[in-house]
Amino acid sequence: MQFRSQEKAIREASYQGLMGRYNDFIRSLIERPELARFLLNETEGETSSEEATVYAHLLVAYGIIEEAFLLYQKKWIDEYTWEQWSAWLKVLCDLPQLRRIHERTRGTFDKRFEEYVTQMLETLKASEIVETK
Repeated sequence: MQFRSQEKAIREASYQGLMGRYNDFIRSLIERPELARFLLNETEGETSSEEATVYAHLLVAYGIIEEAFLLYQKKWIDEYTWEQWSAWLKVLCDLPQLRRIHERTRGTFDKRFEEYVTQMLETLKASEIVETK
């Protein structure tokens, strides 16, 4: 039994190391906006350095919230704590840049998280439609 828990701890530590390297890469997009443009598949004229930096910051936030979502799925954080993360995600979902990130990165994040964000975006869009009528 102890061997299994050690193996699980090693796997978790390995994955956390991977996520750390991923986050380092995403942070490099902030320092080098031309990399963010590349990720967005755009040329320099389409997205300014400032816009590319905003996208990079939002991508970091999106990844952090995904990590919180995964911890919630594993029951490592409670529902009350997750609701706070979800509230932050809801605020970010109002930004057109985050909607674009969600569309452009589809398939690169946890599928359950992507579905959660899609549902949140659809709910927000439906409430916008109701408010404009």
